[in-house]
Amino acid sequence: MIPKLITIDLDGTLLKDDCTISPRTRDAILTCMDTTGILFVPCTGRSYENSLFVLRDFPRFPYYINANGTTVTDGASGTLMYASTLPLETGQEIYSLARQYQTFIEIYHGLTAYDSAIGRKNLRRSACTQDYIEQLLHTNTHLENLDPFVYEEKQPISKFHIVCVDPEERLELKSRLAELPGVFPISTTEFNIEICCKGWSKRDGLQKLCDTIKITPDQVAALGDSENDYEMIQWAGQGIAMGNAADKVKAAAGFVTGSNEEDGIVDALKYLGVLK
Repeated sequence: MIPKLITIDLDGTLLKDDCTISPRTRDAILTCMDTTGILFVPCTGRSYENSLFVLRDFPRFPYYINANGTTVTDGASGTLMYASTLPLETGQEIYSLARQYQTFIEIYHGLTAYDSAIGRKNLRRSACTQDYIEQLLHTNTHLENLDPFVYEEKQPISKFHIVCVDPEERLELKSRLAELPGVFPISTTEFNIEICCKGWSKRDGLQKLCDTIKITPDQVAALGDSENDYEMIQWAGQGIAMGNAADKVKAAAGFVTGSNEEDGIVDALKYLGVLK
């Protein structure tokens, strides 16, 4: 079945390891967008504003699913259609634990993400690539200290993205976070931790969007590579894993395409019958 909606993860899927998009993959998606009438929807752990920056070589997509599915945004107007947020006390507990370690704490609120001065220093000491760091920080709102944002302003938080300088500290912190009620930390790299409300995932944001625009799961194709793509690949009528995907993601997919370094999206679009 030709899908009505194709949702594509960014890091490790659309983006190459250096955080760029190959001309071949970009042109294939643009061709499909121009000729098929299929809805293409980015679905990423990145914030809405950051995804706009990363996807600046594309026209606006009709919708964006961001922060691991916790926000859904109308692409034409930039209006937030839906946001899932952590309970206030849970967010404060997560933050209190994370700040005890050498961490970069990125807090997702609305359409953007917030960080702190000490966090930015720690991020540059981490194992993250320079390309990734520069992209990530380009659109963030930089605060001197996140404490007032969390404890005094009590802003609603959709997602935490935590990067640890020390791999051993990451394991310890992830274990301690998992002991908090209703907290299910996941990792998409060897050095990060991501947390949404009660295990909320990209699948939930995708389902919210599809319910709104009256598209059923069997009319959806989902492409991804990481642990945070697992649920949406399971949910979609056609789940496709990249060649560089985690084994768990490959096992959930109906088709495994080439890697993000091999224009795997192009082969996936051919497999779906939307590109010659």
